[in-house]
Amino acid sequence: MQLPCHRAYLAVFGSLITFSAYLYVLKHARPALATSYAYVNPPVAVLVGVLFAGEHVGVHELAGMAVILLGVGVITLSRRRGR
Repeated sequence: MQLPCHRAYLAVFGSLITFSAYLYVLKHARPALATSYAYVNPPVAVLVGVLFAGEHVGVHELAGMAVILLGVGVITLSRRRGR
């Protein structure tokens, strides 16, 4: 199966941008916060697909992304308040 050029472009450059951002965060933040990219990356990838590739997202996908982002937010805020 061959990918259209715009999807291949998004896959390659999206990966480069994501990995570069991860390395930056890993260098400037504590490791626990930096590893949260693994949870945040899929919703960001879906957003990029919607914006640039015209993909459609349903209610269930939106609810799943909201749960992921809220969970990361709660964990991040609870660790800050615990200090």
